[in-house]
Amino acid sequence: MALSGVEKCAARAHTHRIIDALEKTPDPTPDQVGEALRGLGYLDERVDGPRRSAGRVGFTLDLRITGGHLCLDGTVTGARTTVLPYGASPRVTCREVRRSAPGVMSSRA
Repeated sequence: MALSGVEKCAARAHTHRIIDALEKTPDPTPDQVGEALRGLGYLDERVDGPRRSAGRVGFTLDLRITGGHLCLDGTVTGARTTVLPYGASPRVTCREVRRSAPGVMSSRA
């Protein structure tokens, strides 16, 4: 599902905030990623994960409000954080959406 211009702008802002927060903790644990996200004001009911898989910590944020479609998938590997914004229908969870990689934003490793 395509994101609106406002959602694309919001995705960039969320992404930069998340990357900045997670770069302060190299190779964070799932608990540290969860703490960082809560510290940024993300509510637990909007966060799926964080979870460790294949040497990475991954998380999904459901930022859909007032009819919006914005979701973010994040991955932290060592000192590198990658965030993928995408749109999701309100009929499914953000993790159920299949998508390609355009729009990925990464930290400087």
